[in-house]
Amino acid sequence: MTVGRKSQFFSVPAWNQWLSRRPVKLALKGLQLLLVSAVVVYLISRVSEIGWSEVRRSLPESIWFYILFGAMYFVIPVSELVSYRVLRWPISFWSSLPMFVRKRVYNYAVMSYSGEAYMFLWAKRHLPFNGRQILSMVKDNNLLSGLASNTFTLLLVAAFFATGQLDTITRAQPDAGSYIAATVLVGVLMVLVVLGLNRRILSVPFPMAARITGIHGLRVVLILLLQTAQWAVVFPHVPFLTWLLFLTAQMVLTRLPFLPNQDLMMVGLGMSLTHYVDAPEAAVAGMFLVSGAMFQAVNLAFFLVTSVGDHAPRHESLDPEDMIEDEPERTAP
Repeated sequence: MTVGRKSQFFSVPAWNQWLSRRPVKLALKGLQLLLVSAVVVYLISRVSEIGWSEVRRSLPESIWFYILFGAMYFVIPVSELVSYRVLRWPISFWSSLPMFVRKRVYNYAVMSYSGEAYMFLWAKRHLPFNGRQILSMVKDNNLLSGLASNTFTLLLVAAFFATGQLDTITRAQPDAGSYIAATVLVGVLMVLVVLGLNRRILSVPFPMAARITGIHGLRVVLILLLQTAQWAVVFPHVPFLTWLLFLTAQMVLTRLPFLPNQDLMMVGLGMSLTHYVDAPEAAVAGMFLVSGAMFQAVNLAFFLVTSVGDHAPRHESLDPEDMIEDEPERTAP
């Protein structure tokens, strides 16, 4: 990346100077400690709320259910790590993976986009970029991720609307219609804005933007396949189209910003659709229940594990021409 002009759409005046003030540093450290304590208490209470005894009685027996769960859990942090390496972050895979795992915990167990705030503070401490540069790259990555996810979700919603099967979701969830309408509106606007104003709102060149969008698109497809395979292991006779409908409902839900604990909300949505599955309703509910408990337990475990140490990344060599002095050039698709 080379030096570019300051964007009129994205600027953070005197960000570095503000962050260097002693009261701000103390406040940020206090906020971090408070957030760590709050997240630990919150995750323990949510696992208890689901019910430990009920979870034990509902455990699926197939080992593949748990193997696929583990693979699916790591798709998001691994794909994001790869996308930031494309953005020329000088980080190695294994030393930086704990940070991206914790970012997933913040985004899915606390509130969406809270992980970006955590990652920004981490990057400020460990990477050779200033605050404006980090925010610019995070912004570009999130926009391209949203472009891939929203496009895929819109295609699924359009397909089910055309076949009349979208009524299944709206009948099961009275509020789903407003969620779907909001998601479609936000998705269409985002796709149009990113494609129409890309030269002004994106800082990355076209080849890099295309690679990052492709990584996020592959992530969406891979999660869809892994999630469908995990459910099919428990109920192999249920048609693929039924699971695809469940996944469409979940993707609609996760497209809405600033949702608290997306993992549990997706489980609740899945349990509300159990009577549309050709299988014992209690067994389907148990599968979603144990899935939700596993997400909360794994979130808690990884949060505690990644709290040990600072997880400073081992820097890889970075070509001086790739260093950003202010912001990357605005040559995008």
